[in-house]
Amino acid sequence: MNRGAIIVLMCAASANAQQKFSAPLAGIARDSHQQLRVVHGLSGTFIWHDLIGENVVDWAFDGNGGLVKTNTELLTIGANGAIAGRRSAPQQKAVLGPQSAFFPETHELWQTAQNGVTKVSIEPEMIAGSVIALGPARGRRVQLAVCRASILWQLTIDTTNGSVTQELAPGGAIGEKACLPSRGASLVLLADRMLLATAHAVLVQTAAGIERSIPISASHAARAGEQWIEVESATGPAHMVRITSDPEKTYQLPAAKELP
Repeated sequence: MNRGAIIVLMCAASANAQQKFSAPLAGIARDSHQQLRVVHGLSGTFIWHDLIGENVVDWAFDGNGGLVKTNTELLTIGANGAIAGRRSAPQQKAVLGPQSAFFPETHELWQTAQNGVTKVSIEPEMIAGSVIALGPARGRRVQLAVCRASILWQLTIDTTNGSVTQELAPGGAIGEKACLPSRGASLVLLADRMLLATAHAVLVQTAAGIERSIPISASHAARAGEQWIEVESATGPAHMVRITSDPEKTYQLPAAKELP
């Protein structure tokens, strides 16, 4: 075989390898055109991919799956970031976790599963406040972050009957600031920590009581992947915060072209 043929074969093999290579799924996030998209890549190198939806109100995705709320629908997202199901949802505010949605006007908690959705009502007097965040589901339990006046509480809900099995006031900086009338940002509730996005910084508070501050001006935060929180800013680019690091690490999302 001559040298030219060898070079052609090597180039063909390289091209084939590039076609088969794909960056790992990081999660889902909203780009600068308000389009919710799949994001691939590694820390600091992100690539926008498939469109999930436009005019999205909120979302939560933990790498195993997630939920997306539009004005009229609740979308179920699979582990690959693709839409796995869609169903009509009340045209009202919803608070989302990766497997749960709470509708404050009807006091219904929806739990998603492979065989559909289960719904349970939670008595208003048991919540005794405003639900502002949902944590990941753990078997038949899910945590709700609730503002009672100016105090933040974490309630553990039994999803089989809607009863409250535990109440805890976490205190700390997030406990003091999450329920202020002027907070205007969002709380993300995780199994081992909370993140509060504010106009001045993203506050982090671990279950062990350790507090940190990330200097990002934020208008919205959402669970974006197994390792990621997306933090949006009204005045600058969005960021992905890696939550598996200690401390957390922050990376800027790239600009995105508007999809046709």
